[in-house]
Amino acid sequence: MKAEKILETLDRYAEDFDFPVLDNYNFDLAQSRISVFREEDKWLIVFEVVGVDANLEISNNFYVYSNSMRQQGFFSCFDEILTLVNEEYWYDDEEHFLVDPFHMELLLKGERITLTPTAEEYKCLGIETDSFHPTKLIRFLTSKYKEKFWVNPSDILDETNAEFKPNLFYQTEEWEHPDISDDQKPSESIFFQSLAKAIELNNVNLITVGKVNNDWTNWTWSDFEKQEEDDI
Repeated sequence: MKAEKILETLDRYAEDFDFPVLDNYNFDLAQSRISVFREEDKWLIVFEVVGVDANLEISNNFYVYSNSMRQQGFFSCFDEILTLVNEEYWYDDEEHFLVDPFHMELLLKGERITLTPTAEEYKCLGIETDSFHPTKLIRFLTSKYKEKFWVNPSDILDETNAEFKPNLFYQTEEWEHPDISDDQKPSESIFFQSLAKAIELNNVNLITVGKVNNDWTNWTWSDFEKQEEDDI
């Protein structure tokens, strides 16, 4: 496996926007993670992108890239992570969001959680509680229950139907992500350059995360809420 080939694969899918676009008009970002698997001459890179999709469902979207898998790019999504306690839809018939930002009763992966956040907690996270909606909810919850929204490595391999069973080589929640909507390429990111070389040489010490920018606060201009404001 060669670093150049790995970068070529990532660039090819990015050119078709079949690569995580963190300022996605159809998805509001809450958190993201990369898991890299490696075995002999095979490699697998999996992105998890957690947030709210165009149907206003909270989900974890999988993007998969490899030199040994046919299906690549956007792969699948997990959208049965979080529900109301009564498992009703998030909105009533009059389209009012049913979650009180200051008193929540939810089911998170089947576990009942009750939270009474304060206005100060939201303020510290940069979240306004006016016109509360799923994006604000998931961004708050990932500050408290981040690990609950991830998929563990063994389940990632099961979900992607990997034809080989590699070891987890590297995993991170912080990296320099290219602005795909502005035509930047993964191969232009010091992080992906170093990651590809690390995979080739089987040496995680070569990885440089670069200027970390994948936090949701850096990609809010395309939020559904702002799209609605632009339409007014």
